[in-house]
Order: sequence, then structure tokens, then C-alpha cells
Amino acid sequence: MKMWWGLLRTVALAATLLSGTDRPLGVAAQAGSVLHELRNVDRIDEIGAPGSTASAPAQHNSGATAASTPRSAPPAPGQTTTVSGRTGDVILLRGLMDVFSYGMDALGTRLQEKGFRTQVLNHSSWPKVAEELIRRYKSTRSPEPVFLIGHSLGADAVILMSERLAQQQVPVALVVTFDPVHPREAPPNVRRLINFYQSNNGWGVAVRPRPGSKSILVNNDLKDRTDISHTTIDKADFLHSRVIDEMIKLSKPIRRRIAG
Repeated sequence: MKMWWGLLRTVALAATLLSGTDRPLGVAAQAGSVLHELRNVDRIDEIGAPGSTASAPAQHNSGATAASTPRSAPPAPGQTTTVSGRTGDVILLRGLMDVFSYGMDALGTRLQEKGFRTQVLNHSSWPKVAEELIRRYKSTRSPEPVFLIGHSLGADAVILMSERLAQQQVPVALVVTFDPVHPREAPPNVRRLINFYQSNNGWGVAVRPRPGSKSILVNNDLKDRTDISHTTIDKADFLHSRVIDEMIKLSKPIRRRIAG
């Protein structure tokens, strides 16, 4: 156990530095809290609204990308086909060590089924992803809406990513955070920010409004939900459904050309 605790402290510190946060020792201590909490969780995938069950965690490699899958058969090499989908660049960021945020994979899969293109990545990927989103926005006359979703350190990272995009005047249609661990302001380029958190679980914090900002900020404190915690809030089906509903309102149907 001492070996694992030392590894967790090291990884937590590295993760914090990569994500641009400023409380590495606090995050390292929180990693120990999560380790303790996981010992007492029998089935963290059975979380959601009363009587509902969340999707089982998807298997993945660290830093893997979940790209949307066309509903029709893929085109033959050298050929193209068109598939139905929805507009939007959708980025989902996992938290510490890619082991506490399987809910991002499950949500990504549900969004793919609705026609969205999604990427599911580790929170440390946010600077590279931000640069790619900036490049896409500036290289097209009709940029698609940007949707950023994250859990824990991944929630912190999508706010940091939004701040980087704001510096380049790139708008963000929707940011969804699941239990961010560092207090931050809603970036001014974000049209709508929804924060699902628990003020009493020792981790989650509210997102602060920015004075003079026109962003719509919704802090949804789930402190009375005893069926969820920091390590399971990202897996709740009823929250996934709310996110999907919000994204459908902010996107449009589209036909995409897929190259073989």
C-alpha cells in the first residue's frame, strides 16, 4: 500500500502541473481520499436517478480517442459515403490517471449514438486539443459549435481550455463540468456552462460567475444525492441525459462525407 500511495502522490502532482492547476499538494491528498473511497464502493457503475442504472465503464487505453462511428457500413478504400450526424466538435476529458472517469467514455458513446463526433481524452491533453480547435475555427467559414465536457481534473481542464480559446476569440457553445476541484470563473466566450457538483463531498466546487459576463452559468449542487459521490457523479445516467438534451438544442442535423 505504501508503494501505491507514493505512486498516487507522484502521478497526482504531475497531473496537476500538466493541467495548469495551482494546488498540487491538495490534489495529491485528494487522490488518497479517492483511494480510500473506492475501497468502500462495491458497484460504482450502478449510479443514476432512483431505479436507473448507468452504463458499464468502457474499456480503453490511456489517452485513447473515441471517434464517432457511422451508422452505415464504412466506405471501401478510395471511396466516400455520407452519413447522418449532428454538428459539433465534442471533447470529453477524464480525470486523474484515467481510472476514475469512465463516465466520460459512457457519455461519449451515447453522444455518438445521437450522431455527434466525440473525442475522449485525458485531462493533460487540453493544450494540444485547444490548439487544434483554434486551427479548425480559423480555417473554415462555417465553424461548428464547440462542446467541452470533463470530470474532476478533466472538469478543471475544460475551463482552462475555454480560457485558451477565449484568447483567440473562439466561442464555446457549451461547457459541462462534473465535480471540478479548483474554483474558477466561467470564461467569457462560453455561451452556457453547467456545473454538476457536490459541495459536501470534499472535492466539488462551484464555478464562479465573471463580473460583466453574458455567459449563462448554472451551478447544480447535488449535495442531497446520497447515491452519488465524486467518483461516480460522472457516471449518472440522469445527468448524461440532461447533457445530451442541452447539446441537441445547440446543434443541428448534418450529412457528413466519410472517406474510405
